[in-house]
Amino acid sequence: MKERILVLAGLLLSALVQAQTPTSPLRLSLQEARAIALKNNPDLQIKQLEVSITKAQADQARLRRVPLIYSDFNMQRNLIIPVTPVPANAFRPDAPEGELIPLRFTTKWTSNTGVNAELNIFNPQKRTELAEARLQTQIRQTEKEAEEIDLSYNLDEAYAAAIIAAEQLKLAAADTLNNYTVWKMSREQFDAGRLMQTDLNKVKADLNNAKNNFEEAQKIWKQAQAELMVTMGYPPSDEAGLELTDDIEILFRSYQQSPAPSAESIALRKLTQEADLLNTQLSSTKAGYLPSIILKAYYGANYFDNRFEIFKGNNWHGNSFINLGVRLPITEGLERSKKLAEIRLQTESNRLSYLSQQNKNELERLQATRDIAILEKKYLRSKENYDLAADTYRIAQQQYENGRLLIGDLSKSNYAYQLEKNNYLNVAYDYIIAKMKLEKGVRN
Repeated sequence: MKERILVLAGLLLSALVQAQTPTSPLRLSLQEARAIALKNNPDLQIKQLEVSITKAQADQARLRRVPLIYSDFNMQRNLIIPVTPVPANAFRPDAPEGELIPLRFTTKWTSNTGVNAELNIFNPQKRTELAEARLQTQIRQTEKEAEEIDLSYNLDEAYAAAIIAAEQLKLAAADTLNNYTVWKMSREQFDAGRLMQTDLNKVKADLNNAKNNFEEAQKIWKQAQAELMVTMGYPPSDEAGLELTDDIEILFRSYQQSPAPSAESIALRKLTQEADLLNTQLSSTKAGYLPSIILKAYYGANYFDNRFEIFKGNNWHGNSFINLGVRLPITEGLERSKKLAEIRLQTESNRLSYLSQQNKNELERLQATRDIAILEKKYLRSKENYDLAADTYRIAQQQYENGRLLIGDLSKSNYAYQLEKNNYLNVAYDYIIAKMKLEKGVRN
């Protein structure tokens, strides 16, 4: 088991330090990973579909403003011809007052066919329908842009986490090999009688801890890769062939040189669009108090006969009319007044949400700016401390090999090196994430 872990550590260290062969399935820079995520991520695709749906709804609203024209045809067989009572004196002047005569006013077969037309000359609520649909499309488009910003942030964070995990795995692999070398040398010294059992036990414990750290780093590395694959829209099981071409230094310089973001806040833009939608709905609801005017027309023919002879021209009789209708709402005004009160409350809520979002954006910007200023200095110092600790540990190893340093001092040097290594990686990650948060906070 021990030799297998050491061989695996050596192979991983070699694979991570050297570039992979051209047959590697997926070699990605941060920009390439972003492009893949924007193309493949299912959550973003859902937002795009929602935009398309609202565009289709706006097209439907636009078509509803066109005059409605349709033709129809129906054929009816009256199984029992209905009877209508009429005053008898309409047919017999001498009939007693109040006498009724049952008459049948239809035939066994009836039919009608023609062309119908309907035009809303003035419909106050339909006038704002198209405007509302267009505003809904704008809101969905803004939500899609917000999803793109969130996706970009999540992708950058996952990419940075994967790089940090890869660096930690490289260092854990190197640490495991170094501890194995120290243990092998210490074992030889112990066999030669030049090292105490307690010192050998300490070296062995350090090796076991290094193996544990290596396996833990390997687990974190695989998880970070899987999360990056999911963010890009791939199955998490595909992470085995993933290679990241950017490193910590590249990301640090990229974010260090990036200008301060000045894009419009997506959240504030959405709140503004929602306010416009509420104003449009308010106007539409108020307009509901006005009458609507509808023009209807029909041109066709009716068929009457006791026999089914629809091709007999004498049985068809022309029928046509033009109808102008005015509809004046009365009781609907009670419900409409409640709707107006609701919209006014929503408008006030939207105004307060806008102010709240402004304050949150400014707070996040100030906090991220302060964090970046501090973390940039901490990163440079941590990088210097890490380089110094690595050089000190290398010198300590040489002195131990030459017999000029005790094993306890070597362990202390190794421990200091590990502390500086972890601090350097953590500060680098914190700086990059702080820059990401600043960009996201300003834009979102």
